[in-house]
Amino acid sequence: MESLVYEPPPLEIKLTLALGLTILSPYYQHFARGLNLKGDETVMDFGSGSGVCSRHIAARLRNGGNLVCVDISKGWNTVIKNTLKLYNNVDFFLGSINRLDRQESSFDLIVIHFVLHDIPRSDRTGVLTDLARFLKPEGSIIIREPQKHGLTINEMELMAEHAHLVPISIKAHRIAFLPVLDFHYIKTKEK
Repeated sequence: MESLVYEPPPLEIKLTLALGLTILSPYYQHFARGLNLKGDETVMDFGSGSGVCSRHIAARLRNGGNLVCVDISKGWNTVIKNTLKLYNNVDFFLGSINRLDRQESSFDLIVIHFVLHDIPRSDRTGVLTDLARFLKPEGSIIIREPQKHGLTINEMELMAEHAHLVPISIKAHRIAFLPVLDFHYIKTKEK
C-alpha cells in the first residue's frame, strides 16, 4: 500500500488550506465540537491531511489531552506540522497504521474524516481492524464519509463487525450541498 501513497500537488495544498482555514473552518469547528471531548482524552486523527480539521480537535484537548495525527503522505505531513505549529499537545506519525509505534488500547477516540473512501476497497477492513487495536475498551471511532462515494453502509457495517466494533449510531445528513454519512462505533470491553 505504501507505493500507492498520494502526494498532493502544490495547487491542491493551497486550495485545501485556503478553503479549510477560512470558509470551511466553521464546519470543522462544528464537527470537533460534536465529538463531545472533555479535554483530557488521547485522540487519533487518522488520515489527518492538512490539519484543517485536526486544529479544531487539538484546541478542544486543553485539559491534558493529546492528539496524534497519522498520515502516509510526506507532503501532507509537512503541511500539517505547519498548520498545527501553535499546539504543543499534538504528535505526528508519518506512515502506515500497521507501523504505528503506539501501545494497543491507548486511544479514547479515533477520528476518520473523509478518508476511508480513498483507501482501496481491498485494504479498508484491514485498516479499520488495525485502528480498532489502538482503541481503549469502550473507546470510540467516529467516521464521516461522503455518501455515494465508494463506501456503502453495508460495507461499513461488515468492516466494523470484523474489527469487533459495535455500532452506536449511523446518521445520514447534508453539509451544505454534500450528503454525508456519520458512523459512531465503540470497542467492546475485552472478555
